[in-house]
Formats: sequence, C-alpha cells, structure tokens
Amino acid sequence: MRVETEIPPKEQVIRDGCPVILSRKGIKWTESRLGKMAKEMGVYVIHHGGNIKYVGKTGSPSMSFGMRLRREFQQSASAGKHIYPKLASLTVPPEIMVSFFPSATVEKLVRASGMDLGTLGAIEILETILIQAYHPDFQRHHVKRAVAYLRKLGYSEPDEFMQLFRGGSS
Repeated sequence: MRVETEIPPKEQVIRDGCPVILSRKGIKWTESRLGKMAKEMGVYVIHHGGNIKYVGKTGSPSMSFGMRLRREFQQSASAGKHIYPKLASLTVPPEIMVSFFPSATVEKLVRASGMDLGTLGAIEILETILIQAYHPDFQRHHVKRAVAYLRKLGYSEPDEFMQLFRGGSS
C-alpha cells in the first residue's frame, strides 16, 4: 500500500485566496460570500497578511465549506469560541482570506495505491499534512502535542528535534 501527496507551495495557496468577512453579532452570514465553493467539501486554509492562520476540513459528507466557515466566521454560530476570537483580533485591512481545496482537488493531491482511501480519508490526510507543512499560527498546539509525545517516548531533546523537523537548526 502506498499514499502519495503533493503539497502546493504556501505562496500559491495565499495567492489563490478569496476574502471572507467576519459576521459579528447582528450581521447575517451568507454562504454566497464563498461563491461556487459554498456547497463543496474539502480542506480550507485561512490566511491573513501573507501568513497562514488555520487549516481545517469540512469533516463529513453533509458538511460544506459554507456551513463550516459559518462556524468559524460568524460570532453567534461560533458562540465566540474556537478560532473566532483569534480571527476577530486580526487587523483588517488586509482582508482575511480563505483558500479552498475542494474534494476533486484533494483527490488529485492525495493518491493511494493498493487500498481504497476514499474522499473523506484523502481530506483527513491533506488537512494533517498541510498543518505540519504550513505551521498555522492558530494551530501551534499541534507542535506542542508532538513535542509532548516525543517526550513520552523518551526523547531527551524533543524541542530540538521539532526545530529540525521544521527545517531550522539546533
């Protein structure tokens, strides 16, 4: 069995984004802000000022980008939790942008041989890989969790290991 992935350069992902406006209390969210992507499912990347802030996925066949991003960008739908407060703290302009990897694109970027991965499996894999590749500002907990796991396995210097993993020097 084999899984191959292709990771688009961060610069391309940032260039291909579309603006998404926060819906503070009293402002209605509308999926039409996302154009043709509103009804699609897959992986999305939120970025601002050239920096990747968050990588997420729709998560199920009944979840679309429109529904998922409503939970991220609308204050009432998020109950003021998760990443909404972080998004609300960003200075606009520049606009908050979202880049989309709809399921058809995900299936081209994540290819399996010797097994049936399925669309949802490919979405899960791409989301995980993009988090590790792009190191989103709002998801530093993934790095902390990896360091904690390495400590649990007995590595004496997991922080240095993670620095090397990120492409730095110790």
